[in-house]
Amino acid sequence: MLAVVLVLAAVAATSTPAANVKGTTWVDKAGGYAITIPKTWQLIPRTTAGVNTLVATLNKQKKGTLAAFYKAILATSAGRADLTAYRFQAFAWPDSETQPVPIQVSLGLVKTKTAVTAKGLPAVGAVFANQLASNKGAKITVPKIVTLPAGKAEFIEGTIPIGSGVDNGLELYLIPHGKTVYELAFQIEASQLKSATLFTSIARQFRFV
Repeated sequence: MLAVVLVLAAVAATSTPAANVKGTTWVDKAGGYAITIPKTWQLIPRTTAGVNTLVATLNKQKKGTLAAFYKAILATSAGRADLTAYRFQAFAWPDSETQPVPIQVSLGLVKTKTAVTAKGLPAVGAVFANQLASNKGAKITVPKIVTLPAGKAEFIEGTIPIGSGVDNGLELYLIPHGKTVYELAFQIEASQLKSATLFTSIARQFRFV
């Protein structure tokens, strides 16, 4: 991946509104995409070994709080499963340190037998929406087609209880490109979801390479 510094024209829900936020574009040529996230966000290595190596490095750098955050990812089965389920993941830092739900972006690549057209998007959206709605107490919106610079996408929004009175707020863009559906997912504590304008900015700057 190559990193290019540029600007995001929005801020996270937990930040003070500002005109611009410095961002970094990560280009994954093998994956066929480029994604821009705030410069302060932290990438999650895609293997358990990679996370453990990063934890050791951060501890040597006396960055124990950040190291502990990474270590917590490996402490749950869901966190470990996400390492292989998604091609790219990053979280807001230090904002996520004090949040009941880490502010996070994840990108998955779902291969299809045939190319998905705009006409076939509703069927794809229904599959994902039904899967999300199967979680107990979940409230998932009816998927709708939106237009991004990268093309037509199916957009899903909702909340899922995760325990102790906390709900995970999610936004999901399903962006087809050839025989791949790019699953661009965002999460934040549910009460902050409506003001998380940065998610829209990241989605609109997502592109294919």
